[in-house]
Amino acid sequence: MRVGNHDILLPTTMVGNYPNPRWYDGHAFAQFPKGDFVYDSISREAFEDAVAAIVHDQEAAGIDILSDGKVYGGDSPYGQILYHYYERLSGYEMSGPPIGLPIYSTLYAPTVVGEVRRVHPFHVATLRAVRKATKKPVKVSYNGIQVLTLASNDTYYNSNKELSRALAKAFHEDFLQLAEEGVDIIQLDEFVWPYGISDWEIEAFNAAVDDVPGVQFWVHSCWGNYSGTPGYFPDEGEKEFGAWVLDKRAPDAAAPERAAAIFPQALDAHMDVLNYEVARMGSDDLKALVDNNWDRDFVAGVVDVKSTITETAQDIAGRIRMCLEVVPAERLGLSTDCGLINLPRMIGANKLRALVDGANIVREEIKQGSAPKAALAG
Repeated sequence: MRVGNHDILLPTTMVGNYPNPRWYDGHAFAQFPKGDFVYDSISREAFEDAVAAIVHDQEAAGIDILSDGKVYGGDSPYGQILYHYYERLSGYEMSGPPIGLPIYSTLYAPTVVGEVRRVHPFHVATLRAVRKATKKPVKVSYNGIQVLTLASNDTYYNSNKELSRALAKAFHEDFLQLAEEGVDIIQLDEFVWPYGISDWEIEAFNAAVDDVPGVQFWVHSCWGNYSGTPGYFPDEGEKEFGAWVLDKRAPDAAAPERAAAIFPQALDAHMDVLNYEVARMGSDDLKALVDNNWDRDFVAGVVDVKSTITETAQDIAGRIRMCLEVVPAERLGLSTDCGLINLPRMIGANKLRALVDGANIVREEIKQGSAPKAALAG
């Protein structure tokens, strides 16, 4: 698989949030400022040290593509990964009703009251911190544009399409700045794509990523991981967002259709790589790649982030072989199912090592010609 200027066989990486070092969360210095870091500030030193610790865990495991780990500070990472962006945009008031997305309704939806524009960079400091800590290819993750659109209480545009266009323009500006600073990969976490894609999501996505030179764009589509909870649809009878909280989920609530729901619309998205989980759900969602003749690279989540049990290298190797029955080795990458944030850091680090060890087993099998052959054309 092509990563930057190199071809890597079964490249390994991780998705999304990684457990922050314990000393970082909950302290006054553990804040990601809206503007630039002052060079000698305590907050910058703490932030870069936290990122370096997360990079070290990945380097020690042997991961090929290094991720930022979404170190945005604060005690509530799932809240922060939404609010981090809204706080750096004009036009938002940081208050509103519960978010109208089933498993995220314990968070509030900031209110759009004016024109939305990028005021402060989203991830320039993130890229610089990771680059400072590693010489390997770097992947920086963003929340998806559909996510931020649907998680807004829009009283200004009153149109998902118009709000998404404004957000896409803001993201495009940030992407251009990261491209200038040499980012290899930008990943958009579109974790509500499985709930359905209508007429505006792909248009906004493409507006954000088009004409950004020298960058690979990946999409992680998520089956749900807020507090370790899989995605689900609300009951038919639920009328208020406030009922969609985790402890009130009906035991028979239907799950999103996952991969089936993102196709065929995903074919029109100008992404280089698609990524979603396989470890926990098994091979069913791989069928969507075949049914829709997916001809780009695919990164399979082969590490179950909802289990505290660390897989063996053979467990991981078995999941990789399952993926190779569908996706050619030269177009397959490997990752965690989703973020490792709900696990203790020690377990997260062990799972990364298992990912690399399992990949090494299958790499040797590929070299020996004993690995499965893919259903999709190479």
